[in-house]
Amino acid sequence: MSKFKVLTRVLAASTISIGFLSVTSAAHAANLVPQQEGEIKLTNLACLSSTNPKCINTSSGANGYTVTSLNYDPQFSESRLFVDKRDVANDYSSFGIQFLAQDAGTNPALGEYWLRPVAYTPNTEKIDPPKSNTSKQTIDAPAGASIGTVTATTPTTTETTTSADGKKIIKNITVETTTVTKQKKVNGVNKLIQEITTKTITQTTTITPGKPVEKGQLEVGKFQFDFNSPLAALKFNLFDVEDSNHTGILSYTNSAGQTFSIQELLAGKEDGNLQSLIIKDVVSFVIQLGNPGQKYGYNDSQFISTGDGVNLQLETVPEPGNLAGLGALAMLGITIARQRKKKTVDC
Repeated sequence: MSKFKVLTRVLAASTISIGFLSVTSAAHAANLVPQQEGEIKLTNLACLSSTNPKCINTSSGANGYTVTSLNYDPQFSESRLFVDKRDVANDYSSFGIQFLAQDAGTNPALGEYWLRPVAYTPNTEKIDPPKSNTSKQTIDAPAGASIGTVTATTPTTTETTTSADGKKIIKNITVETTTVTKQKKVNGVNKLIQEITTKTITQTTTITPGKPVEKGQLEVGKFQFDFNSPLAALKFNLFDVEDSNHTGILSYTNSAGQTFSIQELLAGKEDGNLQSLIIKDVVSFVIQLGNPGQKYGYNDSQFISTGDGVNLQLETVPEPGNLAGLGALAMLGITIARQRKKKTVDC
């Protein structure tokens, strides 16, 4: 049986002081995790499917937001982000992903929806040698043409196509035209002609997307969330942070356009722990969830063959006036607001 420990911390908009969250403000929180399973539509990655997994657009409404997946380690490509309900198994095996009702590591409470990152191996890039195609034609020189040779190169154009499996083919096309104007006798009459040689050079790059790690069960990723409107306060629930100083909010931006970096990442706790943080006045934030473990060079991780997977929930806190204790605490102070334990039933 897993135990949950809650550490609630409040980050003030202009400081990173720690305060207390009142029960009354939490009672009116709105859950920002879609209450359906599927894949979150990202700004920089097309969804795997529109049906299975369902592609979920989170950008509508007053509390709508967009999500961009960010690169966090050259050993990986950008992660995808899913909504998962623990007690429902999801077979996305056509995309190399399987979510079990009881996963190998990260198993939140039954009946809850969580944002779940999926780590991917790096994309592979293949650059083919340039290929050229040459054509020639001879025409009468236009009026005013002068004898000589002129070479012109057009700016390179790019054509990009993406196949259904996500493979991207990028063609850079450059056209070089050489015009030789010379005099030639035709039927006893001298006239100017032009010999035009057109050479088309094509450079093709093929980018093959990476594959999900551990059948999608390495829950690691870095994401930027951008909200349609400023939120008075935003609560973060982070589940199963077991390694210290890897998971947490890296930065956030408030309604005045000020961006704050947060130096302190979460401390690792026992298996199945739940840690909660609150930020006041937030328009966007960047968050790191989990780390890949010792297998990928994270030597401070306790995990040797796999990583520390972490899930995320987001809630609005509409009554920031009820957040007591702000301003009375010193900057960078840490206060444990409350701790509670609750049990879950393993499948």
